[in-house]
Amino acid sequence: MMEKSFDILKSLLEPTGVLVLLAIMLFLNSWVFGKIKSVSSFGNFAKKMISFLIIFVGILIFMLSLPIDKTLKGQILSFLAIIISAGIALSSTTILGNLIAGIMNNSMKRFRNGDLINIGEYKGRVDKVSIFHTEIQLEDSNFITIPNLYIATHPVKLIRKNNTVISTSVSLGYDVSRIKIEDALKEAAISIGLKDPYVFITNLGDYSVVYKIHGFLIDNGKYFSTLSLLNGKVMDLLHEHGIEIVSPSFMNQRRVDEKEFIPKRHIEKEKTEAEPTPEKLIFDEAIKSEKIEKKKDYLKSIEEKQDQFKEDAKKLTDENEKKKVKESIKKLETLKTKVMENIEEQNKDKDDN
Repeated sequence: MMEKSFDILKSLLEPTGVLVLLAIMLFLNSWVFGKIKSVSSFGNFAKKMISFLIIFVGILIFMLSLPIDKTLKGQILSFLAIIISAGIALSSTTILGNLIAGIMNNSMKRFRNGDLINIGEYKGRVDKVSIFHTEIQLEDSNFITIPNLYIATHPVKLIRKNNTVISTSVSLGYDVSRIKIEDALKEAAISIGLKDPYVFITNLGDYSVVYKIHGFLIDNGKYFSTLSLLNGKVMDLLHEHGIEIVSPSFMNQRRVDEKEFIPKRHIEKEKTEAEPTPEKLIFDEAIKSEKIEKKKDYLKSIEEKQDQFKEDAKKLTDENEKKKVKESIKKLETLKTKVMENIEEQNKDKDDN
């Protein structure tokens, strides 16, 4: 009886050792990446891929080490191989396509966290860019996850951060002077802070003319609210200049004689600077991602300075100068640690929310 129990324990020793080794390998993988403190999506992807490979290889070794008949082992391994092959065959098109598209997007650096973009019918700010998908915070403050394969096969419009063009159109009658209309539209654009406004006449219709006013917005952080404000100011300024925003066909259908459709002017309440803009409320998470991205850029600049100081230290012969350079490197290392900790805190804050 004792010999039989000993044989059972002996046969289970090898599979147990494999499981222990598997646990140690997973712990070491997590510990190594924790020491590296990678803040990039590629670093997280690499960590997950290595963990997956460790688990996959560990399961195979565990199956081979089990105290069962060789024929049964072969059947189990064949069954696993069929399942894995079927899974790869069914998902390879999508997974590999998204992976290749993600690598292409990252290498081309088409956009980054916080950028305002249009992808197909979706418009919003980028919140997260990963190997397989991109997360966007939309105009309604909700999130949408778009596969990278979709992004690679659809046109992407990146809104410039500085000096982007804001525009809106209005349809007016032929009975009003073109010069008067263009002056009013430019005045509306200037009144909301747009620079160098210009007007295009985009269409000459049977009953009306379509005017399109453009202006340069210094910072696209207020893109949507500025566009709304431009529409409002266009109405206000056209009415102030005695220009009706109704087409002749509308007037003929209503059979109105000598009547102007211009509402009475109301004094607007001035907004205080303390009031948050709609964009800050809508794109709260995307703005956080943009701040993290900027800190990553700052982290890279610190590392570049460190490398430059190290190169300079090799060329110096004066011990005092070398000491000063080493102190500078030490200060940069302290600053680098603080920035990395700050990035980790902000990432945790984003994940919690």
